[in-house]
Amino acid sequence: MNDKQLQDFVSYLIKNKHNVYSHTEDNGEINIRKINTGKNFELCPKRPLYSFKKFFLPSYQRMMVFKDGNTTLNKSPNVKIVLLGLHFYDLKAFTLINQVYKKDPHFQKKLRNAIVIGQSPIPAELEDYQKFEKEVLEHLKFDIFLEAKSHGKQESFRIFTGSEDGQRLLDDFGYKDYENIEYVGPVPKKGLGPINSMLIEKIRKSRGSKIWKELAEKCTNCGKCSIVCPTCFCFKIEDEIKKDEIVRTRKWDSCFYEEFSQIAGGHKFLDTTEKRIYNWYDHKFVRIPEEYRMPGCVSCGRCTEVCPAGIDIRKVLKRIIREN
Repeated sequence: MNDKQLQDFVSYLIKNKHNVYSHTEDNGEINIRKINTGKNFELCPKRPLYSFKKFFLPSYQRMMVFKDGNTTLNKSPNVKIVLLGLHFYDLKAFTLINQVYKKDPHFQKKLRNAIVIGQSPIPAELEDYQKFEKEVLEHLKFDIFLEAKSHGKQESFRIFTGSEDGQRLLDDFGYKDYENIEYVGPVPKKGLGPINSMLIEKIRKSRGSKIWKELAEKCTNCGKCSIVCPTCFCFKIEDEIKKDEIVRTRKWDSCFYEEFSQIAGGHKFLDTTEKRIYNWYDHKFVRIPEEYRMPGCVSCGRCTEVCPAGIDIRKVLKRIIREN
């Protein structure tokens, strides 16, 4: 698929009443926007500061309504959306979030109405992956994947499909030159791998060590890292009491907020910054890998980018490995 075919495909999606969202660069900022035309459309190689997570897990969501002794689940509209251009690490995050919320009816309804189209990152961001082979893609959730192949000024893409919906969409568009990748689950045969397995042990051993005390002196508990993180999925449930009904809502939350771990009676399990920052790393690199057999961090670097205290997650992990 070349640039012109991609533009025609985007136009086809819009014509068939899909709300298409992709990220674009405006004055140096990368933002996710609704695409209204396929004309001159280009994939943005840079990742946005905020991920596509909000389309499946809104920051504020009505869950159910209690009225006159009856409980009614919130019925969100069946809006077809296409999320176009998820970067490789955001696909990894999406795969994890899908595991966490696989039994959540609100998440799954949004997922059924969505087409997820991923793209390969620029070579400098590939890190451990030098090419997108079957054994990598078969562990990621997506409908269509675009692997960029440069040919001078003309960009072209090798196309993979990861679902029947993706195949059907391309077939209806009239494009047949794709390779199907069957999703076999999020866990590779090799498991977590030596680095992630080592981090589980190292972070457990680091509990109570001076690194967390030093980081606590820097950390402002702002929670920005968890807000931009594509794999943070903590939330709080609130009941909003209105005149004749009670509305139950789900809202984003952060383990860095002081009230996050507070229970009845006022006790807080995470009552210090040191405990809160250790808990965040422990969740990413110990508890999530043990529960879902997937790393809780996809190496996107967003947390480092927004941290007002200059805490760099990569430097923290290197120090933990070195000192433990």
